[in-house]
Amino acid sequence: MTFQEGLKQVEKANKTIVDANELIVDATMNAFLFTWSWWIALAMLVVPWFLWAIFRKRESSARLLFVGFIIMLLSTYLDGIGVDFGKWTYPVKVIPLPTISYSFRNSVIPVTIMFLIQYKPHLNPFFKALGFGAFGAFVGMPIMSMLDLYNKVDWAYTYSFFILTALFLIGHWFSRRKSFEMIGGK
Repeated sequence: MTFQEGLKQVEKANKTIVDANELIVDATMNAFLFTWSWWIALAMLVVPWFLWAIFRKRESSARLLFVGFIIMLLSTYLDGIGVDFGKWTYPVKVIPLPTISYSFRNSVIPVTIMFLIQYKPHLNPFFKALGFGAFGAFVGMPIMSMLDLYNKVDWAYTYSFFILTALFLIGHWFSRRKSFEMIGGK
C-alpha cells in the first residue's frame, strides 16, 4: 500500500466512524433517552460526585481530586482500548458517544476509589483493592449488563477484576505522594 492509498483508507475509516457515531446518537435520542436505563446511567454520572461533594474529607479534597482525575484518565484510556478492539460496548449511555461510558469511568470508579482511600486510611490497601476489584467486576458489571449499560463481547469479568484492582492500587499510590506543597509563597 502506498502512502496515498493509506491516506484514502484512513479517510474511508473516518467516514465509517462518523456514520457509526450518527447511528449511536440516533439510537440514544430516539430509543434510549429517558428510559429507566438512561436514568440509571444519568444517576451513575451525577450522584457519586454529589455524594463526594458532601462526604469528602475537606482538608484532603485536592489530593483526592488529583487521584480521581488520574483514575479517570487511566480508566478512560483503557476503556477506549477495550471498546476500540471490540471487547465490550455500552449500549445505553447518557452522552451518546460511541466509545466510553462516562457514567462508569468518569464517575462511579474514581469517586468510589476516592471514598475508599479516605475511609479507613490505615486499612491494608491490598484488601481494599481486592474488595473493590471483586465487587466492581463480579457484582457491579453484571448488574450494569442486566441494565443494558454494559455488554461484554470478548471479555471476562476476571480481566476487569485485575484492572479494577490495579486502578485502586495506582490511586492509592498517588494519594500517598508527598509532593503537594504550595507553589511560591507560604
